[in-house]
Amino acid sequence: MRDFIYSVMQDYSLFVIFFHVVGASVWVGGMITLWFVTRESASNVSIERRANSRAETYKKFFVFFTPFIILLLVTSIFMALGYKDNAIDANGFTLDFKNLETYKLINTKGSIWTIMVMNMGFMIWILQKASCRLCKTKVRADCMWLVGKYLLPINILLGFVGIFLGVFLRSSF
Repeated sequence: MRDFIYSVMQDYSLFVIFFHVVGASVWVGGMITLWFVTRESASNVSIERRANSRAETYKKFFVFFTPFIILLLVTSIFMALGYKDNAIDANGFTLDFKNLETYKLINTKGSIWTIMVMNMGFMIWILQKASCRLCKTKVRADCMWLVGKYLLPINILLGFVGIFLGVFLRSSF
């Protein structure tokens, strides 16, 4: 498997990086769009109707984001393995300090994206609870408030940090 990844990165690294950037752009850009659309829309509509429409909108967007998240995961694994083998050997000893620093930043960036995926999973869980027809309208509105007010903006901010780190890694090393 490792040989396959190395050959892909050797021959098609431009495409791997391109798809990685596309995945990140769609995910973060889509979350920004989702946040702006759901934040101001339907402010004069009843709470129950607003909660139902927001829950459906979030669900549709999250289903749309899933392939891009998987694309990000696969391309990041391909890119990270090349740096790891240039930075440390099989016993964990440093081979090159510059590549080791790059590898540390790659791990930091991967951690940020992992937190974003976990946050998105938490938002999906909240939306599942909010979509329950037995759930009271006030509770549903409170669930939607938590997602729109805190969780989605946190993901957007983390996405910007992750994209910045990616640009920094590409331009610096």
